[in-house]
Amino acid sequence: MDDSLHKAGEDAARHGVALSGCLLLQAANMPDQTREPRRKWRSKLASWRAGWEKETEARLAELERRRLLLRSD
Repeated sequence: MDDSLHKAGEDAARHGVALSGCLLLQAANMPDQTREPRRKWRSKLASWRAGWEKETEARLAELERRRLLLRSD
């Protein structure tokens, strides 16, 4: 896993970037344009996505925690 891409995915989610907003999904950054091996590109995309999903899940859990706190008051 690429730690810098994982962190970039987390940062993107923290700033409200949609999953589809990953820069690796832009045409100029895809293997057909960069000539990067597809396996390597997919690995990078998986690292970014894992970071994005981790942060998104954490944010949703925090929202749920706050919702439950408000209900208990």
